[in-house]
Amino acid sequence: CDNKHIAPGLIPAASIAPKPAVPRTPPPHSPNPSPERPRSALAAAILSSSLTGQTWALPPARPRSYSETDRSGSFVSEPNPNRDRWSEDLASRPCLSSPDCSEDELEDQEEDMENGDAGDHVYQTLDRGDTCSIKEHVYALPLKAKVGFFRKILFFIIVLTSMFALILIEKMLSKIKLDTHPTINNYCIQAELQNLRQHAQALVDENDALKLTVHRLNVELSFRISDALSEELKTLHVHIEEMVKENKRLHDEIAKVSGVSQKDCHQLQKQAILVLKENQVLTDQLEAQHVRAKANQSKHHSEVSKVSKQLLLLEAENQHLQEDLEARRREVHKYMRDVQALQARLKDAVTWDEHCDITGKLKGQLEQQEKRSKSELDQLLLRASSLQEENRSLALDKLNLTADLKRMEAKLELSRQANRKAERKMSVLKLQRNECVLKEENIRHYLGAVISVAEHISQERDQLLNMASVLQREKQGFLSRILQGTVRFGKLQEEIKVSPLTQPGLSQNQPLQIMHFI
Repeated sequence: CDNKHIAPGLIPAASIAPKPAVPRTPPPHSPNPSPERPRSALAAAILSSSLTGQTWALPPARPRSYSETDRSGSFVSEPNPNRDRWSEDLASRPCLSSPDCSEDELEDQEEDMENGDAGDHVYQTLDRGDTCSIKEHVYALPLKAKVGFFRKILFFIIVLTSMFALILIEKMLSKIKLDTHPTINNYCIQAELQNLRQHAQALVDENDALKLTVHRLNVELSFRISDALSEELKTLHVHIEEMVKENKRLHDEIAKVSGVSQKDCHQLQKQAILVLKENQVLTDQLEAQHVRAKANQSKHHSEVSKVSKQLLLLEAENQHLQEDLEARRREVHKYMRDVQALQARLKDAVTWDEHCDITGKLKGQLEQQEKRSKSELDQLLLRASSLQEENRSLALDKLNLTADLKRMEAKLELSRQANRKAERKMSVLKLQRNECVLKEENIRHYLGAVISVAEHISQERDQLLNMASVLQREKQGFLSRILQGTVRFGKLQEEIKVSPLTQPGLSQNQPLQIMHFI
């Protein structure tokens, strides 16, 4: 789709009304209002609705809870960049799709729009509580609240025009959907869809211009505010209250009169999309059938032209033979007239024998000519019969060729189905291969981790083995020392037993030495 930067479900109203005056320069610093201000998009939409005789209802506002601090104020809040750009009623409307846009592209566009919604704080939703009533005058609000209120008013006008355009386009799509014949009305639907695309492009340009205008007004109003602006805001506030009341009344009347709900509109849009897709499929099939019919017709014409050429050649040859036969007959008649003339002249001069000889010769020549003509006629008949047989064989060949063509088409269709199945299997195998590759990479990571853990364990094992060997050596040293001490202790005990009386001083100090040795 081309309308990527338009919010879902909103299209400006350039197709139903003349374009509003969009100033390309900042507004003048004079306190007087601009003379082009009455030519707004809302006024154009109201004018178009009054001309067409159709009334449109605004969607119900979303309820909002107020705290004690802001109940006394108006329903207008300051711009908040963290708040959503569009309200739930407007965001719930689906985006109109064209035949060349699939549902995946629409979802991508909605994601792009949701990602880019937090960029500007200028286009905010005008939320209004049902139980909230305006108790203070607009001109009694502080300067910042007035600027925010004027911004909200401008954006509310843009939203109204977009809603009017959306409702008109939904009506047109519902009318298009009523034409269910795909082959006859396909070109009309394509033309209307092309016009809708052109209108949507114009709406995109108008939406950009309105955004630029609102931005310039916000920049201008952020620096200064005139005395006349308070009066204008007051009139705008009163006008909006009247318009909201009228909108509620129209909404109730439409709810009573028409039984078409938003779900029906969505269903009609989905059915229109399905009809367009079915029309596209049928047109493709029709084009394929036309191509096949043209190919078969061209083959048939080529074969018929060949057979007709052969028949023309045979007819020309037969004509030549008939002309030769007529010439021979004329010659025979001429000879007979000559013979009769000669007979008339030579009645008296020619004898009977000569006459018999001459007539015999002429009869012989005549018989020879008749034999020749008969043989030529037999040959012509044989050739005509052979040509008829060839024509029959050609007709049989044509039938065989048509049967072969049908068989080949059936085989081609089977091969196409087999190719489709093979492609599906290939796609499944590719997915399985990708999964196997991912599993292999995970296994490699796991193996690397296991190998690193094993290396760490082997290093700890080597350290423990070294510590065990050191402890073993220390143990051997301690054991050797203990053995030596026990041996020396035994020797000392023997010496003490041998001389207990001779060395009393030694016997008294010996336990201390033994303990010191140990």
